[in-house]
Amino acid sequence: MAAGDRGGARRWPASAIVGLALVTALLWLPVSEIVVAVVNRLIGESLRPTYMPRYLLPTGIPASARVVVAIPALLGSTGTIDRLVHRLHLHYLANPEPCAQFALLTDGVDADAADLPGDGALLAHAQNLVQALNHQHPAGAGSAPRFVLLHRARTYSRTQQQWIGWERKRGKLEQLVAQLATGASGAFIDLGELSQLAPQTRYVLTLDSDTQLPPGRLRSLVGVAEHPENQPRLDAAGQRVVQGYGILQPRVLAPLPTRATTSLWQWLFAGQQGLDPYSAMTSDVYQDFFSEGSFTGKGLLHVATVHAVLGGRLPTDQVLSHDLLEGALARCAVVSDVTVVESEPEHSDTAAARLHRWTRGDWQLWPFLLQARRWSLSPLNRWKLLDNLRRSLVAPASLLLVVLAMAGLGLGLSATLAVVVAAYAAAPLMGALAGWVPRRWALLGVRFVHEASVDLLRALAGGVWHLALLPQQALLLGDAVVRTVHRQAVSRWHLLEWTTAEAAQSTLA
Repeated sequence: MAAGDRGGARRWPASAIVGLALVTALLWLPVSEIVVAVVNRLIGESLRPTYMPRYLLPTGIPASARVVVAIPALLGSTGTIDRLVHRLHLHYLANPEPCAQFALLTDGVDADAADLPGDGALLAHAQNLVQALNHQHPAGAGSAPRFVLLHRARTYSRTQQQWIGWERKRGKLEQLVAQLATGASGAFIDLGELSQLAPQTRYVLTLDSDTQLPPGRLRSLVGVAEHPENQPRLDAAGQRVVQGYGILQPRVLAPLPTRATTSLWQWLFAGQQGLDPYSAMTSDVYQDFFSEGSFTGKGLLHVATVHAVLGGRLPTDQVLSHDLLEGALARCAVVSDVTVVESEPEHSDTAAARLHRWTRGDWQLWPFLLQARRWSLSPLNRWKLLDNLRRSLVAPASLLLVVLAMAGLGLGLSATLAVVVAAYAAAPLMGALAGWVPRRWALLGVRFVHEASVDLLRALAGGVWHLALLPQQALLLGDAVVRTVHRQAVSRWHLLEWTTAEAAQSTLA
């Protein structure tokens, strides 16, 4: 009887097993997004935010901690130059430190030739505006100018098939750091006094062109960097930070909303904003739990350390998204109570283009995961790189789950849609629910309930918005992944061909 039962037991067809495995694998991606959001929130609520020790520097930044505030940008038009110089001026007015320089790091726009007819006029316009700032705010006799313009000539990129600034933003910063660390010039065009950097500059604060630097933040960051506990220390080989930090990342906040400047899309995704978001310290999970944060491209770089760890080390024409990798190699800390301000994109199409670029950059880093030991990547940093790849696959996997559910495979359609909405709404929803618990119960009132309800509805609306545009997002991210993997394979083949041809020519010569 038992043998007969075993012989007559129902066997699943191979197609059903494959289908179940496919649905399970696809379902893991949106579910993992929910789990990560919940775990991060629980950790953030359980740990006290890390307060990094610092010097207050009541008399200002000392000469031994000299810093240059740098804005990498492209000289695309006179209007762009006007806005860049204005932003540089605002940085100085908010942080008028005698031992600080303020620099524009510029390239020409990508082109099919080394020089374009309008390049000279644009560079001259930038020189005139920066020189006017130096006349308005002189640095003193015998001192380097307070405002500088560091401009590079284009070089030919084989992978892009265009003339561009070498390695774009990463190249500008790497060459600036190298010049400050070694004193060797030549990467930037000689513009006389306008390209004169102050000697013995210890730090570089890099900011995007639309980043606002509130008053006193420059001194605060340098005060954190100068404390002995935060000073970076390298291993015996001098290529890995084993203690302290080579990069300090401030917290990036959205500006206070105004009806004149905030679009509906910005309101939906800019996050929670209050009357004074600049004074409170908040939790960063990686920093609080592992004493190491993530670099997002705006931060204070320790010149000597970054040059030792990153100078000439990353492969050329193969790293688009460099911030996370640089933070992993130079060891980055998030200083959550020192803030800079930056707006979200005004429209969803701008955000989509940015997401496509970020995803391409993330997938360019997967070879580093395969060679993690060679690059001395810790398990934490391997997880960060892998987590970015996982996140980029959530939308394509969610769309496939919905299609399978409509075909009657896997979960029911209602359950599948609920999982997809939860995947995108989990993180903001956890924050909105936490906002319903007041710090002091005396604050509970009509206005509190109104604002908490708005945050809750906004979190749910964000999840529904992602569901409505799921096909578009899935195609966008899928295109970024496939395009990057294909280009890497083609680029490696072409580079091998070029290397072989050059070696043959050298042998013949």
